[in-house]
Amino acid sequence: MQHTFPCRPFCCWGIASRHAVTGTLVPDATCNYTTVGWHNGKGYARRADGAYYIWWDGIDTWTISAVLGVQGTDYWTRTDPDINGVYVIGGTATGEATVAVGTHP
Repeated sequence: MQHTFPCRPFCCWGIASRHAVTGTLVPDATCNYTTVGWHNGKGYARRADGAYYIWWDGIDTWTISAVLGVQGTDYWTRTDPDINGVYVIGGTATGEATVAVGTHP
């Protein structure tokens, strides 16, 4: 007998289903992100247009970058098990990124 259980996005991905990235960023990684899959044992989020991702490195750091699993030249990082909060500049990116649960206009 197969059992199915309802699953809220938070329990399935380990993070909320929607996040907003804000700040004055170059390149512009701001916008709404939706959790869409697993990467390194945690959920990852993709920007609405697919241009950026928020992903876990499998050790201790969240990253916002253009390619899932690759920091590249322009990225922001947060060394914390919580996806939400302030991210510091990496590479040639500029501006302080902030991730929060929910969406922004």
